[in-house]
Amino acid sequence: MRRKELLSHSEEETIKIAKGFAKGLGPGAVVALEGGLGAGKTTFIKGIALGLGLKDADEVKSPTFALMHVYPAKIPLYHFDLYRLETAEELETLGLDEFLNHADAVSCIEWAEKAGHLLPPRARRIRLEIAGTSTRKISWKRVKGR
Repeated sequence: MRRKELLSHSEEETIKIAKGFAKGLGPGAVVALEGGLGAGKTTFIKGIALGLGLKDADEVKSPTFALMHVYPAKIPLYHFDLYRLETAEELETLGLDEFLNHADAVSCIEWAEKAGHLLPPRARRIRLEIAGTSTRKISWKRVKGR
């Protein structure tokens, strides 16, 4: 898959981009989001959730302390936040790989770089970067084999 880059100038625009991205997702998809604090990872997941049929984007909250939220969209959405975890071994203990291989849901992972080898080869990597006060650079491509 070719690398794609877009600029977003607002949260609303980021949500719109993510809704469009969600059209290419189906059950079993894994989306790996990377970027610094405040880069827009949770906002992007709000757009994916809406694109998958969730009625209210305000339901989407970063699960930093819970590690995971499940949203009842037309295709269920598993939302992970790995910010607080230190090692991929912690994820193995939590059974992350079982969720990532769930064929009936879409999984979105914030701070996905912490998942290491647990990311499946089919995952799509999204990189969000702060490019200005309200501007974000969004790029994505398929993750290459392990």
